[in-house]
Amino acid sequence: MGKRKGFGPVQMADYAGLQQWQIERGQAKGLVPAPELASGRWSDEQAAAVHARREEILGVLGTHPGYGARRTAEMLAEATGMELWPCDVEQLAAQGVVEETGEWKDFTLYDARVAAAPSPEVAAGLREVVAERVAWWERSASTEAAARRCGWSVREFERAAREQGVEPGRLGRWALQDVERLAGHGAMEGDVRAARMLGPDEAAAHLGIRRREFDYVVEAGWIVPVSRVKRTVWEGSRHYSKTVEVPLYRQSHLDAVLRIEDVDWERVRALKPRQVSPLRHLARLAPKRAEAVHAFAARLREEHGLIVWTRYANLRNRWWIDWEPREDGTPAREDVAALLAEDSALAPYADTVKLLSAVGETVHLARRMLQPGASVVLDTETHDLYGRVMDIAVIDSHTGEILLNTLVNPEIPVTAEAFDVHHISDAMVDGAPTWDQVLPEVLRVTEGRTVLAYKEEYDRTVIKEDCRRLGLKPGHLGKPATWECLMQARADWEESPGYARLGGDHRALGDAVAALDLLKDLAGAPPWARSRTEKVSA
Repeated sequence: MGKRKGFGPVQMADYAGLQQWQIERGQAKGLVPAPELASGRWSDEQAAAVHARREEILGVLGTHPGYGARRTAEMLAEATGMELWPCDVEQLAAQGVVEETGEWKDFTLYDARVAAAPSPEVAAGLREVVAERVAWWERSASTEAAARRCGWSVREFERAAREQGVEPGRLGRWALQDVERLAGHGAMEGDVRAARMLGPDEAAAHLGIRRREFDYVVEAGWIVPVSRVKRTVWEGSRHYSKTVEVPLYRQSHLDAVLRIEDVDWERVRALKPRQVSPLRHLARLAPKRAEAVHAFAARLREEHGLIVWTRYANLRNRWWIDWEPREDGTPAREDVAALLAEDSALAPYADTVKLLSAVGETVHLARRMLQPGASVVLDTETHDLYGRVMDIAVIDSHTGEILLNTLVNPEIPVTAEAFDVHHISDAMVDGAPTWDQVLPEVLRVTEGRTVLAYKEEYDRTVIKEDCRRLGLKPGHLGKPATWECLMQARADWEESPGYARLGGDHRALGDAVAALDLLKDLAGAPPWARSRTEKVSA
């Protein structure tokens, strides 16, 4: 028989009579040495030494990988008789009394032995933490309760708090002394009330007029909504509900309407049912909304040479205006929004005409991602489903340059299921760099870029798990905000939610190239939209 090639993590765990998580944590605590062979595996001598220290390792690490904060709190409550919350465990860990032993699916794990049999020190620490939490609860208020105390909406309260530099404390609650100070701040109260947002019915009541008169005010263009909120309405004795968007008007703007000349507001307020409103003849005779939308789209096509398409969403009573930007990404949403604001024909319908649907947003995102230095496309292949990285490639989205393309030794045998997909064998990665050797280069070529991946959650997770396993920091690659998902972008662009195969060759580079080709497709109007706008132009 030939000489053994050394031990990978699985073989090491089996040989030493340990679990794989014990090998990983043992490395982090210095109980298990780093692999000394060039292949990234442990030598026979190292495996024998770990086997000899098995009892010592078990004594330090225990036999259970640990529990999350919720389960730990439940177990500690059973052992101590105290009413505990998960936040109490987190607080105790922050004080260094309870050890964080690892992570599982982004949840922190805590020492199972402490949870099952807390020491007197842990019990004393828990009593202090619970006493502090209870005391804070009594001298603080939730956001909703704080807003009620001030006589404001939640949004108004949060705005006032920001302006006064007041921040919530533990558990997202507000100190009662800060709430009382905000409630008694008379000048601020006036400012907050002036900024209050009112729906159409509340706006009419504020002006002291009927709802129909308020509709005339809107049609006349004297006021436009500054925001909108979704509300659920019930029909048919509450047997059917639907979600609608309600326009919101700023109270200070409503007060300005009352200062409009040539309007006898006392006469308007004195109207009786079925009497014709004097505001009726003042409301401009605006063109129908659909005609105004199509006219605006035609203007964008003719004056700016854009591919523009429109769509009416019947269930939401909304018109969408989308356009394909030029290669430099112009005009942006704010540019077209400025043109829209200047269109007097669309002013009465401003709250139901929107720019960039999910399709349009995807086209604009893709154009931005194709700009120089904006993004890279990344793909990985792994030893198992959500396993360790075996193959990784990174491509510059703008130039198509291959920034990184390498096999990675996962230090664990590839599973048959994974091999059937990507056909990367153990022999192919034998001698390839390990993840700790590859990570610095991955971080370098992706630094300052948005990272695009097809089903980004998978690539982000396996990279983060490989880093966690080796005690490495994933840096910007561990932050969801760094990533964009091309699979979701494709679903939005095609308006067909659900998983769709990429069509690559199931190797990292091949799939990254296929993903870049997809990105270029997403940067243009979908075929149905292009054909529609061409017919209109013709």
